[in-house]
Amino acid sequence: MSNSDELLQHIKDVELLILKDFIGICDENDIDYYLFFGTEIGAVRHQGFIPWDDDIDVAIFREDYEKFLKVMEEKNWDKYTVYDCRYNEEYFFQFGRLSLNGTYWSEFWDKYVSFKMGMHIDLFILDKVPKNKIKRFLFMKLCLVLCKMQAISMIKFDDGSKIVKTIVNVLHSVFNVVGLTPKFFQKRLTKFFRRYENDNSEFFADLTMNEQPYFKVTDFKPAKKVKFEDIEAYIPNNQDATLGQIFGDYMQLPPEEERVAHILNEVDFGKY
Repeated sequence: MSNSDELLQHIKDVELLILKDFIGICDENDIDYYLFFGTEIGAVRHQGFIPWDDDIDVAIFREDYEKFLKVMEEKNWDKYTVYDCRYNEEYFFQFGRLSLNGTYWSEFWDKYVSFKMGMHIDLFILDKVPKNKIKRFLFMKLCLVLCKMQAISMIKFDDGSKIVKTIVNVLHSVFNVVGLTPKFFQKRLTKFFRRYENDNSEFFADLTMNEQPYFKVTDFKPAKKVKFEDIEAYIPNNQDATLGQIFGDYMQLPPEEERVAHILNEVDFGKY
């Protein structure tokens, strides 16, 4: 096994540890979750991680996500930190992360924030979206734009074309001058994302996704329990809906040149 293979396997081992603890919390507190995105593909195609993948994605309906936050607040578990923009205005994502304390996972935006992200799993939140097709389209587009604005308010971008970098970094300065600061977005966006939660719509979406798919509750429930590495975990009920509209033929392996893990500058496993 090469050094890169050993590193990837070590990352997977720690990610799986986090997932096991997360599932334990969910099972103890009647919280529904679903392996999602690449992790869901890994579960149905490989019965574990996609061989070249190095992270874990979980989907969770808003009601269960808020319940999870409350449980973690009451638990006050020093093993983990939950990242949510309502806890930390420098955390500029509208999805959560369960981060293992005493570890470090390098991000390109590290220099713009005062915290260091640990190894983690991503918690993608499913919010209710309008039943009306046009309202749903406009709402989801606006939410995505607001997500981008929140990120631009917090960090500058070093990658991309010169034109894109210049535009984005000018916007960063303008936003902070006119008051569109991370603090401005901190609680407003979460409230905005939840504006339809009491409607009778049957549609839900992760409002941070560029692809902007939306789902029915029945695409997720009842969940299916499947093998994932050496444990069993829940996945959505309908893979053609949850994976097909994002990845197409999710059972087909991608071209070999696309089978790559995330590029990391640095990772520290701590005592793990």
